[in-house]
Amino acid sequence: MAIFNKDTALEIAYVGAGAVAGKVASSQVYGMLPETIKSKVPAQAEPFVKGGIPVAIGLFLPRLAGGSALVRGLANGMIASGASTIVGDLLETAGVNVPMGNVMMGNVMMQGAGETTYDASPQIGGTDGDSNYNATSYDFTSADAGEMDY
Repeated sequence: MAIFNKDTALEIAYVGAGAVAGKVASSQVYGMLPETIKSKVPAQAEPFVKGGIPVAIGLFLPRLAGGSALVRGLANGMIASGASTIVGDLLETAGVNVPMGNVMMGNVMMQGAGETTYDASPQIGGTDGDSNYNATSYDFTSADAGEMDY
């Protein structure tokens, strides 16, 4: 029996689609709430409400739409998406730096040689303050751009 087969691939796709649907549902449903309700939600509780929306949808979706593999995958993805929003906010509140978003590239392509701190500024264009390094016509592959340090 193969570990990765068609059913596994479909399950992964369903959960991924559910996670995306959870983010969309969270923003759309929260945006459709009347201002009278949103004004009563404290700023600290907003991530819990936004995260709770896809969790609630994910919990009730199988009861409303049946228990097929597609529905179960979508529901699990939505629950994971909402839980990620809630847990991410809790960790941020606790002071744990959790990069939520595009963690593959972000806005930093390379860290300078010997640098150990993250300052959230792009490092590939050089750091000596010369505006030529940041120009769109600058050749970032040249030796003085710092890329050859790697």
